[in-house]
Amino acid sequence: MRLFSAALSTAVAAGLLAGCAGNSTGSNSSLPNPVAGVQGHGVGAAGFRGIPVSTVPQKFLRRHHAMFGKAATPADLRGIYVSAFGAGNMWGFPKNNSGNGPATCTVSPTTSVNNFGVDNSGNLMVPNAFDGVSVYSNSSMCGTFLGTITDPYGQASDASAVDAVNGNIAVGNIFDNSGGPGSLSVCSLSSGTCSANLTNPAIFEMGGVAMGSNGDCWADGINSSDVAVLVWYQGCAGSGVVATGFTNGFYGGVDIDNKGNLVTTSLFGQSFSLPSQVVVYSGCNPACTMISSTTLSGENIFGHVGKQNARFVTPDLETGGVEVYAYKSTGLTLMYSFTGGIPCISDECEGAAYSPSSKK
Repeated sequence: MRLFSAALSTAVAAGLLAGCAGNSTGSNSSLPNPVAGVQGHGVGAAGFRGIPVSTVPQKFLRRHHAMFGKAATPADLRGIYVSAFGAGNMWGFPKNNSGNGPATCTVSPTTSVNNFGVDNSGNLMVPNAFDGVSVYSNSSMCGTFLGTITDPYGQASDASAVDAVNGNIAVGNIFDNSGGPGSLSVCSLSSGTCSANLTNPAIFEMGGVAMGSNGDCWADGINSSDVAVLVWYQGCAGSGVVATGFTNGFYGGVDIDNKGNLVTTSLFGQSFSLPSQVVVYSGCNPACTMISSTTLSGENIFGHVGKQNARFVTPDLETGGVEVYAYKSTGLTLMYSFTGGIPCISDECEGAAYSPSSKK
């Protein structure tokens, strides 16, 4: 299987997506377990799509390190997860890492992870390219492995759920398995697979996905002319409706805050020469009303709101720092950034999220 990627910026190739399929069982660990030989995957120019550039080795030894004899406390499951496309693991950090401390735990191995999701209670969903979506419990940060969902429809790059253990999970596929237009798959841990695959002719390349507490789903992407679009899937079903009033310059992460507003990250502003933005909308079902637009300090594509609706976290593709912003629907303010000793420059950290997530 060839590796596909999307060109994300002129300065940093952020590497969307993926790898070759392999059987997996998943694991978590307190020690790093990097995957050797993961090669470059991005293209340093805007507007390129689906460029085959490499392959990803898939023979990984899966080890399971479960927690024994310790009941989870609220502090155990609170923190910040960070993913890196070229690394063999994800990292868990304290929820306040202004002192630039190291990771406290890892989830490994992981393969070609772009964005990922954390549900309302702290369960973690990790799309492993063609290796399925692995789900980890909220027993702690980097909690117990619960199972892997097979995604038969495409190159998984994002996941969102209100309750990942007992409910549906929306999985975003940047492309389908043949390199065709992306889609949103409706999956569940209980079935171990996806029951539906939702497409819309307006989306050629899928970016981020979000699922609301009312069961609706949203997905952003670009059309065949590289114009950003947002699609609303009522009840997470059907062919969806293209939202009006969506002004993002490119695709990126989609999240939902505690008030039901869509918190979107746009890799570019209104043109490829403008910096990344977080744009907050109300509605988008299908008419969007913009609440605020904040220019970010770096190059950012994915980010998430924390449980208390007070913080937003996103990696900077250019500097390799993980940026933490004070979040209000009316705008964001940079508080601090950290690196934690992880290889964000070489392995391209794209995704970050709080555990638990905002109450969608």
